[in-house]
Amino acid sequence: MTTEEKRVDEEESSPLDMPEPIPGFPEFGHIPFEGLHNTRDLGGMPAADGRRIAPAKLIRSGCLHKASEQDLARLVGDYDLAGVIDFRTQLERDKEPDPRELMEGVVFYDFPALSGETIGITHGAGVAQDLKTFASYNASPHELVRSMYPQILLDDAGRVAYTSFLEVLLEGDGGAYLWHCSEGKDRAGLGAVIVERALGVPEAYVRADYLATNLFARNRAEGIVDAISKKLGLMKGLDADIDSLFYAYNDYYDCAMAAVNANYGSFDAYLAEALDFGPEKRQALRAKYLR
Repeated sequence: MTTEEKRVDEEESSPLDMPEPIPGFPEFGHIPFEGLHNTRDLGGMPAADGRRIAPAKLIRSGCLHKASEQDLARLVGDYDLAGVIDFRTQLERDKEPDPRELMEGVVFYDFPALSGETIGITHGAGVAQDLKTFASYNASPHELVRSMYPQILLDDAGRVAYTSFLEVLLEGDGGAYLWHCSEGKDRAGLGAVIVERALGVPEAYVRADYLATNLFARNRAEGIVDAISKKLGLMKGLDADIDSLFYAYNDYYDCAMAAVNANYGSFDAYLAEALDFGPEKRQALRAKYLR
């Protein structure tokens, strides 16, 4: 067996990383929508000083273009949605724009967390093209996606995006805020990590919420595998490649946290120094979103 065949075999047989339950936070806040499969309300997560995140205030999601009109009506009405933060690139927004015309009264913020198109993260050129691009690199798709996580948190685009994101939440006037990328896993997932850490959510629960994407992404990932297999023919290792794009992994999370610690010493220092979100702002955010 060649090294490449061994890698593919290992990736195909590796189980997904699944989250540990979070007490008092059933189903990881999952909201059952018709077209939005990975949309979750952070309300109920345990946070600082024995408090919990307030319900229907902080919502993470994948992109909104597949939402039904009923989904959008529920978001705007039932959740009193005030703002949507989009971490995608301009190319992604042009290709699959948010349905702004159906979300009257909602303010949209475009905060791209990556500059340009980045392999395995944006899907801006389509998943099939991503897989072809992967083949030109001497690394597995999993390794390439993992290597993007430090860039999201540490590069200029990400720091500007997440700084602006936190300021929007801090200045919010009481309505709910939803943030998203393409799948709700990478850029939106790290956005959730930042908010939860700023609110004092224990690190183990932050990790669990990150991994919870794997509970809700399976149908989407399996559908992509079927579609590409029919279009391009069966490809060796296709399942593992798609998994790398659509699922969350402990080593993705670990790589991001290791980069933060190596550059700033702690996550609190990263918040203060990289995102201009020191203790006073964190206390103000907690006063606004914890109960």
